[in-house]
Parts: sequence; C-alpha cells; structure tokens
Amino acid sequence: MIMKSGVYDSFGDTHSLMHPSFARENTTHSWYDEGTADVYPGDRTTNPIQKNTKDFDNAYSWASAVLHKDFGRLEAGPLARQLVAGGKHGESWQHQDGFILDVFKQMGGPSIHVRQLARVHEIVKLYRQAEHCLREFKLNDPWYIKPQEKDGKGWGGTEAARGSLCHWVEVEGGKIKNYQVIAPGTWNIGPRDGNGARGPIEEALIGTPIYDSKDPVEVGHVARSFDSCLVCTVHAHDAKTGEELARFRTA
Repeated sequence: MIMKSGVYDSFGDTHSLMHPSFARENTTHSWYDEGTADVYPGDRTTNPIQKNTKDFDNAYSWASAVLHKDFGRLEAGPLARQLVAGGKHGESWQHQDGFILDVFKQMGGPSIHVRQLARVHEIVKLYRQAEHCLREFKLNDPWYIKPQEKDGKGWGGTEAARGSLCHWVEVEGGKIKNYQVIAPGTWNIGPRDGNGARGPIEEALIGTPIYDSKDPVEVGHVARSFDSCLVCTVHAHDAKTGEELARFRTA
C-alpha cells in the first residue's frame, strides 16, 4: 500500500478513486464472442472466436479493451503511478513525490522520455522499499493458510512493474468455476472500446513521425516505452492497402 491509489485525468486533476470494482472490459474489437457491452471482469466468461480474421473495422486483437467505469481508458505503469504520487491525497506514509508530475507538466504531457524517466526514477524508491521489506520477513512464521470455503467469489489486486494487476475468481464445490485476470499489458495494449476510444499504446502511436515505413523502428520505441508484455509478433500494415510493411518483435 506504499503506492497511492488514484487516477490522474486529462484536466490535470488527481482523483483518489480507484478500486477493482471500477474496472470494465469491452470486447467489441476483440476476438471474443461476448457482445459489445462494458462488463465487470468478475462477471465475464471468456468465449474466444475459434476462427478469426484481422479486421480493423471490427475485431483485430486478443486483448480486451479495459476501462474505468467513470474515467474511461487509462494508462497503467510507472508513469501513471508517479503522476498519482504527485497528488495531495493519500496517507502520510504513502509515496508523495511531485518530480515526475512536474516533468510531465513542463514537457507538455506524456512521451517516451517522460515514461522511461518515470520508470528509472521509481526503481530507486522501490529498491529501498524492497530492502525494508526483506528486513521484516520472519521465515519461521506460518506462511500457508489452507482454504476452508467451498464456494464463493473473490478478487486480488496489486501493482506489478508494468502496472495494475487484478485477478477475479469464482469457486464452486471447492473447484474454480470462473477465473479472470486483467494484467498491466491489457490496460495499455487493448484495442478500441465500444465507443471507438483507442487504448493507451494506440493513442500514443497517433502522430508519431516514421522515417522509413519499411522499417518503422519508431513504432517499436513507443511500444517498448510501455514495457509491453507481448509474446506475439507485431505487424505493421499500410492503412490504405492492407499491405504488410514490416514484422518485428517488441517484447
């Protein structure tokens, strides 16, 4: 809980309202046969389309579009955490640090430079915090609690290096009936939502100058600044002809 919960919005305000119950998923442009409504992840049942085709007007991604029920599409990760850290809300023992927020404002918003600066700035603080946590471990204490419940629902949330991570599980008869996860990459990589709003990486790519369309290394720079966990190959296509221009890995 050393990181403050919150949302830094496009108007420059920091809100302390963030909770897993605010998350929604939309699969309008994803390869899932689940309708077009915004769904609470705990109520979602994954139903992938077996034989899919790439259609940028319809479905074109295995990721879902994750959004906040009030604030819409959000970026997760070090930059988001450090912008929230600059807010006045939170407890006295939580991280309060206005450096990245000031850089963000001085440089006119997000960029590859600001996003990477937030990452290396945060590492120093987390290293010190990790040292503190290690000193508090008592390895002789009991560490496993055997579950007693046979039925129920629950969720767990934390901050991974790449951003917010949440799991939802439903147990019936002592067995997992339904399980859902929203990883940091899903927040950032997801395709357009039901209203056509682009995800963070898609939005960051708009207007990026490309020196050589046959070797669009700039696209890789932008994607890598999100520390994207992409285990598949990314393709670059000509929007007018659909011709594949390049193929490269960003993970």
